[in-house]
Amino acid sequence: MYRISLLLALVAISLLLVACGTKEEVYGSGVNPAAPVITVQDAFFNKDLLETEVTMEGFIQTQCTSNGCWFMLKDDTGQIFVDLSRHSFSLPARLGHDARATGTLTTYNNNLLLVASGVVLK
Repeated sequence: MYRISLLLALVAISLLLVACGTKEEVYGSGVNPAAPVITVQDAFFNKDLLETEVTMEGFIQTQCTSNGCWFMLKDDTGQIFVDLSRHSFSLPARLGHDARATGTLTTYNNNLLLVASGVVLK
């Protein structure tokens, strides 16, 4: 009887741990695990990263309110514009959510931005 009670308790604890796990939302092609993870500061100060694929992490500080085609990603070192429209995907309203975005660092009108191919939200 003790073993059955112990087994049931372990099953219940396992189910609770699984239920408490955070579910990630994947948009576009998701995050490329092979792309180097950099900070916003790295993007602005390391010109060798221009036109390369990178992953950036932070939270959504500002977001397009009409159709979710862009957002501002903020980390501890700064913020960067993330363009989703060039790869034809968008995000629902997720202001303040943690985000990881993979894409190509490029410039448009002398402004640095990340053209994202995929985003993962927590």
